[in-house]
Amino acid sequence: MANILVVGCGSIGRRHLRVFRANGDHFLGGVDTRHDRLDQADGEVKLDAKHKNFKDALNDVKYDAVIVATPPHIHTEIAQFAAESGCHLFIEKPLAMTESGLEKLYSTCKKNSVICYTAYCYRFIPSVENLRQKLEQKVVGDVLSVRLHISSYLPDWHPWEDYRTFYMAKKEEGGGALLDESHGIDLIRWLFGEVDWIHAYVGNVSELEITSDDISVMFMGMQSNVIVEAHFDLLGRIPRIGMEVIGSKGTLIWDRINPSIKIYDAESSKWSEEKFDADDTVQSYDLQVEHFLQCIKSGSQTRNNLKDGWQTLKVLTAALESNKTKKVCKVGKVS
Repeated sequence: MANILVVGCGSIGRRHLRVFRANGDHFLGGVDTRHDRLDQADGEVKLDAKHKNFKDALNDVKYDAVIVATPPHIHTEIAQFAAESGCHLFIEKPLAMTESGLEKLYSTCKKNSVICYTAYCYRFIPSVENLRQKLEQKVVGDVLSVRLHISSYLPDWHPWEDYRTFYMAKKEEGGGALLDESHGIDLIRWLFGEVDWIHAYVGNVSELEITSDDISVMFMGMQSNVIVEAHFDLLGRIPRIGMEVIGSKGTLIWDRINPSIKIYDAESSKWSEEKFDADDTVQSYDLQVEHFLQCIKSGSQTRNNLKDGWQTLKVLTAALESNKTKKVCKVGKVS
């Protein structure tokens, strides 16, 4: 049993509360500035404590871990206060909106032996783990190039609320295609290694009433010499999330929406297909929480620690710089 505080009881915060409730007899606290969200969370999981302010919550109750599920622009502030209180950290993606304050956060976590997990849950999707194994086995030979697409229509995300009030619509809160769909950047790094350089367009092409970007198109060169094209948008009227891997001996296609992996073998000129459970992606939420809790118990590093999340943020930062300068930008390395 652990004392868990979820800061931010919006859609993803309530999902985390439900998963933690299902994974043990934990004391669950919730923080949100909106009474309706706290009440909704309480109705779904029976909160053991409700708080209006995360600092008061950490002063009132001795929590073991804090789940940061707010908009990205306040992730670092919350994580820093929690780390100073000795709480382990489960931080929603992206790790932060900017790199400001991350050096201090890392030092505090190290000093206080705080376990940190950046919630890029794609790493826990069963079909993705299978995909990674296939790439390690070189089922399509040496990887030469990759195309990744993540596309969906923002107003369809939360049909119960006006999309214009959602943080995803607000640049100043860390919304937008680039930051929110950075699952894709983390996935590219996990499967193909580190990004060396990037050329990107990050902007708006639609009539959506948002200040954040509705499209991000990136061309990346990996340190392994693999070439990657990534397309993220909030425009697609039918959701499409998938990846095409072109290898020296064939082609692999991963589909997240209709969970499957298709492989074309050049030698036999034949396709094969492996299908996965319909809840393939949903399973990742449970699996990442189980992993986080086990890491807290054993004192071991998480699969996607603070430095990992920070390195993904470096790629995002380089993409924004490339868009601004209209030039290819090198991606920095977390020291």
